[in-house]
Amino acid sequence: MSWFAWALVLAGAVCHALWNLIAKRVASGGAPFVWLYGVVSLCWLTPLAIWQAQALIWTPAMLAVVLGSALLHAVYSLVLQRGYQRAPFSLVYPLARGSGPLLSALGATLWLAEAPSVRGWGGIALLIAGIGLLSRGGQTEVDPARQRAGIGWGLTTGACIAAYTLVDGVAVKTLAMPPLVFYGYSLLARSVLLAPLAWRQPQAMRRQARDHWRAALLVGVLSPLAYALVLFALQIAPLSYVAPVREVSMLLASWLGARYLGEALTPQRLAGSALMLLGVALLAGA
Repeated sequence: MSWFAWALVLAGAVCHALWNLIAKRVASGGAPFVWLYGVVSLCWLTPLAIWQAQALIWTPAMLAVVLGSALLHAVYSLVLQRGYQRAPFSLVYPLARGSGPLLSALGATLWLAEAPSVRGWGGIALLIAGIGLLSRGGQTEVDPARQRAGIGWGLTTGACIAAYTLVDGVAVKTLAMPPLVFYGYSLLARSVLLAPLAWRQPQAMRRQARDHWRAALLVGVLSPLAYALVLFALQIAPLSYVAPVREVSMLLASWLGARYLGEALTPQRLAGSALMLLGVALLAGA
């Protein structure tokens, strides 16, 4: 993987960790908050997507991946918010981000015929091992019910991540769709799908818009920016490399959790971080 692709994915990882911290702090927002930050994203993405789509010849396969990605992203957003409502950030986030790349790498190998080198597989293995340590270490005390809920919602979120990563990989690699076009139209379809659920309780929507407009604005910029950077990286690097490298957001998330949410940094968590750094170094030079 080239250093330019590596830089794109790392920048996306920073944006991802930041918007997830904000979403955790507004976890009670549910579907209304998800819809609000989606609309914010549309305001700056739609003009770019329309401009780039002028010369694009749409095919049924393109429409199918746009709708499929929209549905998967909608489910992912709602599942993630629910997980943040039910369990600690330091439990849900590592499990979601840790299980996603493993499934993505396996899916890319099976369905997209991507064959990582020995060094690439070594980097993937080290990243997954590091994520495993991080997901088990540094947790604050939680009751068993919240622990089980966090594990369940975290793994479900990871499955959503793996699914939409594979669909999006097909869109930008196999179908050669411009990333901004694909993501912009997918986001539009997602907002349409979520609108009935978000506006089911108009008072809740108005309350979210009044109390959390700043958070919606930040997430609405950072969330699509994070994923757009990854989509650009997918055009020049294998999915089986890009998906795991994204998970260096765990490093920043660990610090953010300790700094703003009072979560501990244990030796186990630090060891996991070291393994992840080594894994990123191997992938960057693969």
